Amino acid sequence: MNTSTPTRPAMPMPVGPDEGFTQQRFYSGDVLYTEGMPAHHLYVIKEGAVDIYMVREEKRVVVETLGPGQCFGVPTQLVQGRRSNNAAARSYCELYLLGYDTLESELAETPKFTRGLLRSLVERLEVAHELIAQRVNYQPDILVYAQLLHLLGIAEVGRQRNDARSGGGQAVLASPLLTEVFTQARGMLGHSDLHIRNCIGKLMRLHLVRVEDETGYGKRVIFSPRDIVTQARRIAEDNEDTGKVSYEYVSVDEFAAMVDVDRSLLLKKLAGSEFAEDIFTFRKSEVVRLLNDKGKKFFADRKIKTPQEFADVDDLAFADQKSLFDAVGRCDLYDLAKLLSTVEDEALRQKLLACLSRSKREEVEQDMASLGAVDPVEVLQTGKALVAAVRERMLAKR
Repeated sequence: MNTSTPTRPAMPMPVGPDEGFTQQRFYSGDVLYTEGMPAHHLYVIKEGAVDIYMVREEKRVVVETLGPGQCFGVPTQLVQGRRSNNAAARSYCELYLLGYDTLESELAETPKFTRGLLRSLVERLEVAHELIAQRVNYQPDILVYAQLLHLLGIAEVGRQRNDARSGGGQAVLASPLLTEVFTQARGMLGHSDLHIRNCIGKLMRLHLVRVEDETGYGKRVIFSPRDIVTQARRIAEDNEDTGKVSYEYVSVDEFAAMVDVDRSLLLKKLAGSEFAEDIFTFRKSEVVRLLNDKGKKFFADRKIKTPQEFADVDDLAFADQKSLFDAVGRCDLYDLAKLLSTVEDEALRQKLLACLSRSKREEVEQDMASLGAVDPVEVLQTGKALVAAVRERMLAKR
């Protein structure tokens, strides 16, 4: 079931700010409202696209995508109530916002029959959205039908016979009647004949099954019960059906664009535990792939940076000792103590302290022990100055 409705062109509504509307701009990914929030106004799309979605079973299911001229955000009561779904900008968009006080004054002059008709349409739309969200299939159709055929195939050839040959050799082929596949798909999945036909056709184009016509017996679906699910899962992972379910994943680059903050700064703040952990989600499939390809050492070792890449104090771990000695020796000792008090990497702290004479090191350590709260802006400036000095000395050697 494809739950993402293509953006439909519509005649723009003849509205503007002079008719009780205000206008706002939203960027891709901006959430306009969430389920359960009080509803104070409805929206009319002037430009762009908006996704109407519902979160069910921790999945973000897009139930409708709207385009220019279409309106949304109308509660069942028409002029009051709470949001029954969620809305987010699919792209940059400009929207008209109409307050419900204005809407109520407009509806006051509308015949009761028309108001009842509008309320009925809104109620039916809410029911339709809920049905879509509840009945969406979170797996690609190709995988669902592969699993169905696997069960039919095992039932036909016999589990014992199939398992006996699973260790090698030619796989046992199953050949259930095509009519039986249709019957089971209708009963178990509730799909229409047209949808079933399209899914079987997709499996044929991917060479996972073939259909042969046995004279006098009808058409049969030929496939390997042992391999079909594995092959279908591999294909589904390579070609995710993003039109069906939109998961709440966002890349670091997209996140940086949404909040208008440099990507490196976001990663630095993440490493410094400045964000709640639930903001970032790691893709299990990608972690497993890197683990298999590069091993655990890949996650433990830091990437060696060149002087041109030095951006913060942590990067000084890759600096040579002579450049550090020259740069650290020119620092004010009290400023250095404040900077070192914020360095969490003990190895880096000792590396920087090793650039000082014994007496200066003792003075810095005493200052660190007696320090109270430090000014983070001042520490940041000191760190940037030290990094710049080290970078300049290392580049000068080349």
